[in-house]
Amino acid sequence: MQAKRNARPRRRPVARHPGIYYRPRVGGKVAPPYEIRYLDSSGTRRWAIVHGSLEEAEAKRAELLLRRRRGERIEPTRQSFEQYAREWLERQEVRPRTKEKYSWALEQHLIPRLGRRRLDQISCDDIAALIAAMRKSGVKGWTITSALRPLSIILAQAARRGRIPVNPMTQLEPGERPRHDDQRPRRILSLEEMQALLEGERYRCLLELLLAGGLRIGEALGLAVGDLDPKHSLVRIECQLGRDGARTPLKTEESQRAIDIPPPLMKRLLALVAERGQLFNPGALVFASRSGSGVERKVAREALKRAVKAAGLAPPEPTLHDLRHSHASMLIALDVSVVDVQRRLGHRKPDTTLRVYAHQWKYREARRSQIGQQLGQLFDERKALPAPGARETRLALPPASAGDQQ
Repeated sequence: MQAKRNARPRRRPVARHPGIYYRPRVGGKVAPPYEIRYLDSSGTRRWAIVHGSLEEAEAKRAELLLRRRRGERIEPTRQSFEQYAREWLERQEVRPRTKEKYSWALEQHLIPRLGRRRLDQISCDDIAALIAAMRKSGVKGWTITSALRPLSIILAQAARRGRIPVNPMTQLEPGERPRHDDQRPRRILSLEEMQALLEGERYRCLLELLLAGGLRIGEALGLAVGDLDPKHSLVRIECQLGRDGARTPLKTEESQRAIDIPPPLMKRLLALVAERGQLFNPGALVFASRSGSGVERKVAREALKRAVKAAGLAPPEPTLHDLRHSHASMLIALDVSVVDVQRRLGHRKPDTTLRVYAHQWKYREARRSQIGQQLGQLFDERKALPAPGARETRLALPPASAGDQQ
């Protein structure tokens, strides 16, 4: 008797609303939540619960019918975001560093805030609230973007498999997306500062290679003796030094490149390797510790700090990547074409180079401009005094001739 008394009321159809049901409350009142009957992609009959109004239930049913007619996959899930995300991460066959970044994003930001939510209940408002909370806690814009990257991939995959109707990341408004206006400005070094930076530093060859070649720090640390072409002063960039100390291939084909460097720098690199007796060992690293293993990034950062302090450079202190930016700035000042800059830096396409270094190109064009000088000459010209009674002209430029008007 007790079991019957606690049994849920049976579903009843809502009048004049086919396919929508409710469970009567006390007094037989029709009220949410409503239940929708539909067929998934496998033909299995399922029920969806809508906690909103009757109009929202109608809209949900119409959406499911439309998706089925379009041939979209409909396979609802009751998994939480944490369960689905961990299964997704296990299936990823990506570079170790990429998987490490995905794991960091999930463990540090996504699972603590969204982990208990059902996957099909995560909305664009939830993601906007996540972004706002991260920004309020002091997380930088690019860090937020990095944390959202695996979230977008997970939700896109869930939408493709029919677990959710749509990827809510695509519904964010421009003002809700991460802003990148809180980043540290690039520290572009002048030629005098570059020269001062290289005086007397033990890792001078490394810093000089970053300045003269524009390499990423991982690419420079991953150089082997076999990558050097002394005859033509060329450096082949095909691998990078991973954080585990192993040489790994570069991510994209565009990153794999060959660049020319100053011949004196090539001689110093060869002398550096010869000091360790590895000049004829193609697999030996150019920059190595006393044990022959790769130089860690933190060692390179400390070397740069020492060089900056010894050179007395004004703040802000440049980073290792700022040396790459300084190299790009020199190329732009030398009037190197966009495509050549892109190839030398290993960018995927010229658009990336233009976007990253748009300010440097604008500054170069401003320095070339003669408009300011021409305007100055125009204003400084002495004009003859107008004749008595003549009408004064207020034109800044001479009137156009008849030929110009045609």
